[in-house]
Amino acid sequence: MKVVTLLKVTPDTETKFQINSAGTDIAEDSSIEYIIGPYDEYGVEAAIQIKEKLGGEVISVTIGSGNEEKSIRKAMAMGVDSGILINNADLKSSDPLSIAKAIKEVVEPLNADIIICGKLATDTSDSFIGPALAALMNIPVISEISSLEVTEEGVVATRDAAGRKERFESKFPVILTADKGLNEPRYPKLPMIMKAKKKPLDKKDTAGTEIRKNVTQVKAEFPATKSAGKKITGTPDELVSELVTGLTTKEKIL
Repeated sequence: MKVVTLLKVTPDTETKFQINSAGTDIAEDSSIEYIIGPYDEYGVEAAIQIKEKLGGEVISVTIGSGNEEKSIRKAMAMGVDSGILINNADLKSSDPLSIAKAIKEVVEPLNADIIICGKLATDTSDSFIGPALAALMNIPVISEISSLEVTEEGVVATRDAAGRKERFESKFPVILTADKGLNEPRYPKLPMIMKAKKKPLDKKDTAGTEIRKNVTQVKAEFPATKSAGKKITGTPDELVSELVTGLTTKEKIL
């Protein structure tokens, strides 16, 4: 069984960001801690569990922007066998379709049975890559999966959707995108961390990919500060009257 897991390295979600002087993006500085995107980490754990059950190998694929190797080595310490780092500085500022095409150029020759990634990137909230890659490669995709069973013949996955569970089956090859709750990513142990330092990391260019920028981010800003709520006191009847008056005249909800 060959499994490819796509990793996007993103700023830690607990990072305190600053906006750059142009007001178009976050400011890049040494205070930002980069990690495997949390949803991609569920994909890494799922890929390793598949290997542990059925044998084979797990290969990670990552787009490079200069902050990736530490996170790739963490994935290797979890159990990924080898990694591919796509080094192309132009891809960082390109559009998602160009990124998907660059990944396809590298992933398709690997002839993977399963390609798995997170349901979205936490830095951009973009859920484009998994489905786009499936369309480019003309293979099935099951997105936002919350449980997974894999056999030698194919996969059975479920997805939580609006108060119900949806069940999907697919033969190989297939692309999966992982949702929260799919599993609990493991913590690498020291012996695996040491072994990860020697695992192969192949750095590739994607010279054949046509890189475009059809989407331009023109502004970045923090959410507006919300005003403090109003505290009301009194008897139950007074509280109800005050609440109804506020919702009717001020908030215009009723």
